[in-house]
Amino acid sequence: MPPLIRESGSAELAPSAPLPRVTRREPPKWRAVLSLPNGRLGFGLAATLLALALLAPLLAPADPFALTAAPLLPPSFAHLMGTDGIGRDLFSAVLFGARTSLLVAGGVTLVAFCCGAVIGMAAGFRGGLLDDALMRVTDLFQVLPRFFLVVVVIALFGPGLDRVVLTLGLTSWPVLARVMRGEVLAMRDLDFVVAARATGASGARIIWRQLLPNTLASAAVLLGLLFGQVLLLDASLGFLGLGDPNVLSWGMLAGQAQGFLRVAWWLALFPGLAIALAVLGVNLLADAWAAVLGGQASDRVEAGGRRRPARAM
Repeated sequence: MPPLIRESGSAELAPSAPLPRVTRREPPKWRAVLSLPNGRLGFGLAATLLALALLAPLLAPADPFALTAAPLLPPSFAHLMGTDGIGRDLFSAVLFGARTSLLVAGGVTLVAFCCGAVIGMAAGFRGGLLDDALMRVTDLFQVLPRFFLVVVVIALFGPGLDRVVLTLGLTSWPVLARVMRGEVLAMRDLDFVVAARATGASGARIIWRQLLPNTLASAAVLLGLLFGQVLLLDASLGFLGLGDPNVLSWGMLAGQAQGFLRVAWWLALFPGLAIALAVLGVNLLADAWAAVLGGQASDRVEAGGRRRPARAM
């Protein structure tokens, strides 16, 4: 049937059916991280070391404290990393040492993130006297020498992993708190935060749903650096003989090797290589994670609106 022609000359067409709404699902963040070269390499190194640490009782060929062969044997098929100065299998010791070193570094990183996130975001979001008070406390903790403080704590209370984790964790958060405070100060007056306030969202909900996801990119880089620093600090404590003598760590193994550097190169090489690979893997993974979160945060900020001038403190 030909269309009806109005006097104005326009054709009267039947109304078209509405098109179905297509929702675009955002790909998982871990896929975006693994799509980056540094993310794949970092994840591979970190996952391999973590798997070796978890499966140490199954993979270790012998008890790390048992005398299994002659002292100072070079690497061979029987002993993949050789033996130490009293005949213990070094490969087994490195596997069990991974448990201690990664546990200490992970525990310190978690404690520092919790303290730094709470203090930094509260100071940046609330401002005023609370901001001033929290920043002065941050200045106090920032000037504390972490390494010597751990040495004093060990000298007073004895060696122990819990003391090392708490001491390092409670003194490693100031830089993270300052960075997160700066991020919150830059975002708290953006349109998407103002809109959340206008809808009646509480301060805690705004921090948890709006501000915290947009500050994780900067926090991820700092946490990766902190993880590596803690590994080196723990290795330094073990190297000086200040670690827990009842557990093995990479630093303790490196410290025991200092008297055999000229005659048994493998005693220092393999623990030091494990520390280097762990630091490299975590930092590469943190950089990739920060790149993914940073891109999503920038898109969200652009969608949320332009920046407004920050309120005077």
